[in-house]
This record gives sequence, C-alpha cells and structure tokens, in this order.
Amino acid sequence: MIRRTGLCILFSLLGYVSFGINALPAYKLFYAPNEKGDYTPYLEIYWQVDPNTVNYSLNDNGHYQAGIITTLRIDHSDSIKNSKKYLLETTPAADLKAAQLQNIIDLNRQAVGFGWVYIDLQLTESKYPNKSFSYKDSVLVQPPDSAVFYSVLQLIDTSYKDSSTTSIFQKNGRMQIPLSANFLDDHRKMLHYYAELYGTGSISKERLPLVQDISISKKEYDHTVFQLERHDTITAATVVPFLGKFKIDALPSGNYYLNFILTDNAGQKLAKQSLFFQRSNINPTVIKDTSADSNKVVFEDVTVFEVSETFVGKYSPSQLKAILKMLLPIASVNERDNINSFLKRPEETYMRYFIYNFWKNKYPLEPEKGWNDFVKKVKEVNKLFGSKAKPGYETERGFMYIKYGKPEQRYVVSNEEGAVPYEVWVYNAPGNQGSPGAFLFYNPGFMINDYRLLHSTVRGELRNTNWRSQLYKNGAPTNNLNSRAEQTFQYR
Repeated sequence: MIRRTGLCILFSLLGYVSFGINALPAYKLFYAPNEKGDYTPYLEIYWQVDPNTVNYSLNDNGHYQAGIITTLRIDHSDSIKNSKKYLLETTPAADLKAAQLQNIIDLNRQAVGFGWVYIDLQLTESKYPNKSFSYKDSVLVQPPDSAVFYSVLQLIDTSYKDSSTTSIFQKNGRMQIPLSANFLDDHRKMLHYYAELYGTGSISKERLPLVQDISISKKEYDHTVFQLERHDTITAATVVPFLGKFKIDALPSGNYYLNFILTDNAGQKLAKQSLFFQRSNINPTVIKDTSADSNKVVFEDVTVFEVSETFVGKYSPSQLKAILKMLLPIASVNERDNINSFLKRPEETYMRYFIYNFWKNKYPLEPEKGWNDFVKKVKEVNKLFGSKAKPGYETERGFMYIKYGKPEQRYVVSNEEGAVPYEVWVYNAPGNQGSPGAFLFYNPGFMINDYRLLHSTVRGELRNTNWRSQLYKNGAPTNNLNSRAEQTFQYR
C-alpha cells in the first residue's frame, strides 16, 4: 500500500543529514451509527512527520523522494484488533529544498470496542532501517454517558470541498487535514475546528429547536473572550457534523478552551464538550475585549519568574515529559488536558512553568517539599510495578496506586482454576467515595507483569459487567465460591 501527500507548509530547514525520524502523533475518538441503533466508536489516528528529519534520495526520474515504512498496531483487551504495514512515499520534488517543505502527514481510522485500547506506531525509513520513530499510547474508550453527546473536538489544518477523489483525508465531501497538536503559532490567523453531535434524533419535538453555543474562553466553559462565539439552531439527526472557524489574529499568547454547549428550547443543557489549546501570538491585533472589561485591552496576566532557579530547573526535556506522565493520576480534568497537550506538543518552558505551578498550587509554602514527597511514592510504584519495558507509573496498577494510594487489601491470585492471573484491590473509601470500592486487574498474557484494569466499583472508574468472560478464558468453573474475584464482585 503506497500513499503520497505533498501539502506545502513552512518548516525550519535543519539541513539534509537526518539522525532519526521526528513525528507528532495524535488521535481522536468518534462514533458511527450501527445496525443495532446505537453507535460504534472508532479512533482516528494521525501523525505529522518533520520533513527535515527524513533522508531524501534521487529516484529513477531524478527527483528527491523518501520512503517511510509504517506499521500501526491496535490492541484491544486481549486480542489484536488491527495491524497494518505499508510504505508511505513523499511526493517527488525537483530539489532538496522543495522536498523539505512538504507536509508529510498520514491518517488511519479503526473501529474499536469499549475498554482500554493500545496504540503502537512505528515509522522506519525504507533505505535507512536504523532511523526510526516509535510511539505508544493507550486510551480508555467508554460508552457514552447520555443519549445526546459530542465527539471529542478536533483542530483542523486545512479543509476544502473535494468529493471527486478517494482519500483517507476525505470526510463529508471535503478534504480535511487535522492538526496533530493543539497548538496555534504566530502564523495562524484562523482557528478551524471539527466536531460531531450524536443522538439528537431521539429528542422529542417539544424540546426543539436545539441551540448550540460555540465559544473560546480562558477557563473551561467560562465567559467568552474577544467576542469569539457563535450560536446556531441545530437540526435533529443521527449524526450532525460541524466544521467551523474563528478569526484569532487578536487572541494573545496563552492557554484557552474551545467550548461546545447544546441546550433545548427551555435552556436545559443536553451535552457539552471542550478542547484545551495553546496560542502563540507575538504581535496580536489590538482590539478591546468587551466581554471582560470594555475599558482596557485584555492580555494574559502572566507572572514571570526565573523558573530555572526552582527545583524544576535541573530536569531535561525528556525528564519533564516523564514528570508530566507521573502527574496524570493526581491531576484535575483541566490539568490532564494541559498535560496531554504538552505531551503531544512539548514546549520546554511551558512544561517547566506548569510543573512548578502544579506543586505551587497544592503546596503554596513548600512546593518543592510536595514534589519530593511525591517522588518517594513514584519510586515505590516503580519498584512494585515497573519492568524493563515500562516504568511503574505508566502501568495501570501504578496509575491507580498513585491516584488512590496503597489499598487496604491487595489479593494476588496466580493459580485459580480457569482464570488468568489477576489481582483484587480493596479500598475503604477511595477518592471522594464514602463507601468501599475495589479494582480488578488481570494479566491478558502479553507480558509477565502487564496487568490491566478489567473492572472497578469505584465511582468514575471502568465498570465492566462482562469481566468474567475475560477473566475466565475457558469459562468460569462450576464451583467457584472460593474465587476472590467472585467474593468481591459477585453482585457488582
């Protein structure tokens, strides 16, 4: 399978010799209606390759071209959901400079089930097998929590009408190239977005028409800044796609949210969705933001200090990324959005400020002490659950250990009849839950120490009523009254 793409955008020219591929992957979750009358989730996975990190060779026609062997594997639960391998070739270019100005981007869509989905992307130069890029990530796909709901929001790089060609980038009769990072630099004067709304066809006529508000704010679902908002009446349908834009030439550098809110004719909220993004704008167009204060121009209020002199100053960029991953279990929803944005688009200065302010907000008087105490817990997690392949804080057991602490009871079950190895963790009052809760982890067999979350009774965590079929590969034994899993989760 050969794909070619050659959309021109500006990149910094770093020279011809490349020591390894650099790419920026991303993924978004959408849904498609199925024969059962509900929706099947699917992942849209895409990645942009820095053209300056690829080695170009002259082809038979004397043009510069590079080939990238692409391997994408999607694991879902205990089986390989999809695996594909193909050659991605860049568009032939007459000279090296033109080749290095290409926008090398690729995309795949894959239907998935509910539960943990594991993404494994490998990019290798066809003529330089030692030059490669590796990306692994996981996402918990959960059933929609209401009849009417939004997809995740997606930023778009380029979109134009084209129903005549067959392309993986074609969507709703348009060529639609997504942005691989929620980052808008100084060259972008417009923010383009895409989203899908599901289930409005089930709304009774008495509640119509539906109204959708789209806005940009400094805080999630907060007041609009710089009059960046729009209001639309929505037609009820199984799937309603939205492709829109905002002019952002006046939007200063800073952190923002793109918000979608759907209400019925009585003003009752039916669904909402938001997206965190970063904006870099050195010379914003000066206008008054009447939504905040009509008497002054509004810019982000930034407290500047020498972050290199704080405890985060000693860490390298790769260590900063690792620290951000460690913080995910104890981060708020907004903080997780920020962290995921940094992980997909690392900005060293922003990462340092974020980590420092994270601990400053939790421990105003002694942020460094708060961090050092947290490090002790991470070291404990690495010792308990880490392996050569993955540090403990990146495992699912490590995530929950950091989030909820050491369980009151931990049962390790290695040789139960008919069952794969599993663990049961019991907490008296996990998180904000006033009642007991438990976790069920199991080892599907990929790696010796690779235990994954299968089911939980903790509020807000994964609930899987079908946990027995995955725990008992050969069917649950007839007499399983001594099963620790059954004793804990029999009626849950």
